[in-house]
Amino acid sequence: MGNRTKAELRTRTGCRKCRERRVKCPEERPVCRHCKRLGFTCRYEIKLSWQDVVLLEHRENVPRSLPQDLIVSIQSWMFLNTIQADYNPDSLQINSEDYQECPPTEHSDYQVPDNLTPYRYISPFQLGGAEGYLWSYFNEYMTTQIVIDPGFNPYRDIVLKMAAFSKEGPLFQCILAASANQLQSIGRNEYKQAMWFHRAKALRLLRTELAHLSSGESTGGVGGASKDQIIASTIMLTFFEISKDCSNSWTVHADFSRTFLASRLKDLGTLTAEQEALLYFAVTYFVSHDILAATGGTLMEAAEMVTEMCKAVDKSTILALTGCPRDLLILISEINQISSVIEQSGQRELSPMIQQRRNQVERFLHQLHRNVPEEFASLKSEFSVIAEVKRLAAILYLYSRVDNASPYEPKMIRVTSQILSLIPKISLRTHTGLWPLFIVATLGVRESDEDRKLILSRLAALQQTRQLASVKKARLIIEDVWKSRDLWPDKSRGWSILQGRRHGAISLA
Repeated sequence: MGNRTKAELRTRTGCRKCRERRVKCPEERPVCRHCKRLGFTCRYEIKLSWQDVVLLEHRENVPRSLPQDLIVSIQSWMFLNTIQADYNPDSLQINSEDYQECPPTEHSDYQVPDNLTPYRYISPFQLGGAEGYLWSYFNEYMTTQIVIDPGFNPYRDIVLKMAAFSKEGPLFQCILAASANQLQSIGRNEYKQAMWFHRAKALRLLRTELAHLSSGESTGGVGGASKDQIIASTIMLTFFEISKDCSNSWTVHADFSRTFLASRLKDLGTLTAEQEALLYFAVTYFVSHDILAATGGTLMEAAEMVTEMCKAVDKSTILALTGCPRDLLILISEINQISSVIEQSGQRELSPMIQQRRNQVERFLHQLHRNVPEEFASLKSEFSVIAEVKRLAAILYLYSRVDNASPYEPKMIRVTSQILSLIPKISLRTHTGLWPLFIVATLGVRESDEDRKLILSRLAALQQTRQLASVKKARLIIEDVWKSRDLWPDKSRGWSILQGRRHGAISLA
């Protein structure tokens, strides 16, 4: 017998999710601890890899409105909980009219048993041409650019599954609206009408869902899926508003979600693994937006509630989604709270109690260790750089907001230099670097043309990755601050230079 190759000796006994993420599976059954903690469905069955299956013999039945760049990508959907009817040419919905609802298929009333996962995928061939394209665009292109760790993608693994399970719910329309908005922002103006159509429908369905829930007539189905639809839909509506124009409307969704999620956290002990994963994702999403938006000078953070919610979330979820430890977010929130107390007192001289709180925050920031769990080993160096840049940005923010330090003070110059040296090491796959870029640009960078060019080039490159309105607004504020500093250098000390800007609330998460 010949020697076996390394590939033949590779273990195949781990769960499917761990093997997909290329991490060592602890192999506990029925659910391994990685999947339990991160909210994944843990399965040990063999997954068949079907390749190059595009239904060649029925190629003429592919909807004509589906562009060539997505025809090949459809193969990744071919065996996701479909049945024989999905491959019948008569069942392919070819829709010549945009946004016309497809007739129900013969298996659309399929009921999922209570003991199984409450969400399942649908075949894109059940959608019309326009809807199918928007769905595929979000799945194939947008979800890969939203997260830091490709192996932890709640937009794909949680949100899309929920939307597919309930095509009549608001979340499905939110997905299509977000996708149409992204296409319209990159010059595909033919999707502008679809963007407004699906957004309006999503809002209408969400109001209906809330009305049913408040009246006790919820139609959410298995395992509290109605509340899950509301949570996930609010995430995606906030996502939409921030991506589109980052106007103050996103804060309306965020204010509602804060209260709704605080109530939902009381149900933690009764939730399924998937529901818990969604809740952790939602809390992390809104808490990080709330805390970081308050550093931009236009919003006040609901500090006590936000801090308690942040403490309730799994540490690894926050690290995977934000690139920084949970403790760092809590420390930034503490800086916001200290600053609010100082501003309310009307005195710049810190009281002994406030001085003690301020010194404690600085000490914790300097002592903060960057612990990256083993499941993020493939991205450990990048996670470490992101976490370090955000830690340094928090120190800069503390000095500027609480101490009223200007960019010309030695401690500010030192921290600014450290941040600028690390920024080029952060990839542009996601916009996780927006907050430290904003902080160092507005509070640390001086007249140096080279430093300003670095900031502007990173913002431009970030904008090319995804056309986010929040990045555009950040650049406007940064340039506005630089002009103010150049014109009135003696009147622009510290964080106060950000207050009163005309640009409105900005998302920096």
